[in-house]
Amino acid sequence: MAKAYVLIINESGKEGSVISHLRNIQSVSNAYGTFGSYDILAKLESSDEKNIQQDISNGIRKIPNIRSTLTLLVDKRSGISKTSDTEQKVLDEHMAQAYITIHCLKSEEENIISKLNAVAEVVEAHTLVGNYEIISKVVAPTYNEISEIISKKIRKIPGIKSTITINLINNQGFDK
Repeated sequence: MAKAYVLIINESGKEGSVISHLRNIQSVSNAYGTFGSYDILAKLESSDEKNIQQDISNGIRKIPNIRSTLTLLVDKRSGISKTSDTEQKVLDEHMAQAYITIHCLKSEEENIISKLNAVAEVVEAHTLVGNYEIISKVVAPTYNEISEIISKKIRKIPGIKSTITINLINNQGFDK
């Protein structure tokens, strides 16, 4: 299965409209409002990478009120996913969540993903092609705890050069 993440910056206050448009794009499986440098994170999944590329070019980039996008393509190498769809719905409702982009030494991705797998709060991690080498999803009861997990567990992993945290806004977005 081909996967990608698209980080979106939109016109101020237009998150609801953009997320509504994202619902209608076939390969968009999830979209979340975020706070920080980006306004929305969309996750795309399809059996064919060409479908994802078309949905980005002819779908996402044509949505009104989007100012810019950053596409993160998931490498075909295996990643980790610790939650079922049912479990993820519970997490979406009751937990603080964040995606973490990780810049690391290119030869260290698999080792780092293995170490991320050992962190209980990391529920997903994938190697990427492009600007960052890894993206991971972290869940915890509060955003303060997510901050502690990142600083005390994730950033301590040897080989990680830098991270960017993209906090998700609960109840702003969708899962198909």
